Amino acid sequence: MQNVWRIALDSLEIAHKKHSGIVHAFVLMSNHYHLIISTPRANLSDFMYEFSKNFSLRLRSESNLINKMFGSRYKWSLIEEQRHYYQVMKYVFLNPNKAGIINDVTMYPYSSLHYQKYELPFPMPIRPALNTLDQDFLDWVHEKHDEKQRESIALGLRRSKFRYSGTREMRRPPEFEDFDPKDHK
Repeated sequence: MQNVWRIALDSLEIAHKKHSGIVHAFVLMSNHYHLIISTPRANLSDFMYEFSKNFSLRLRSESNLINKMFGSRYKWSLIEEQRHYYQVMKYVFLNPNKAGIINDVTMYPYSSLHYQKYELPFPMPIRPALNTLDQDFLDWVHEKHDEKQRESIALGLRRSKFRYSGTREMRRPPEFEDFDPKDHK
């Protein structure tokens, strides 16, 4: 997995150099990844093409596999509301926890949150959504979504414009900075 993470970071760096992007959250799992990214030049497709191409080619080359590395083309969802942005970010960071890999998501080494928390070098800008070193924020991230919330977020991510269809309002992160996703398309 360490080798796959290195390839992912190298591929992000190549895509960033060609098309410019800002990572908001990135988590690599054994069979998929989640990436929240903004592209200031409104060229998400170009960025993702470059990232996916390099990631797949390097994985195929180093693993000697001949099949596709990912089941299908990446799926995107435009997140327009701040409250949704934070819940999707939390959903992404909680992935290793939900999979039963780790309890403390900041300890998962294949996550941009881990890199932020421990101030490790990352190959492209990471937009800190909040003060990731703040314990209140970390406590909030570790508050798990209930099953209905997780399902609603997963469903919302399948739409081209994210829409949360759950009925229960989710708690916002403590002392979050104002973020308008429309400024980061």
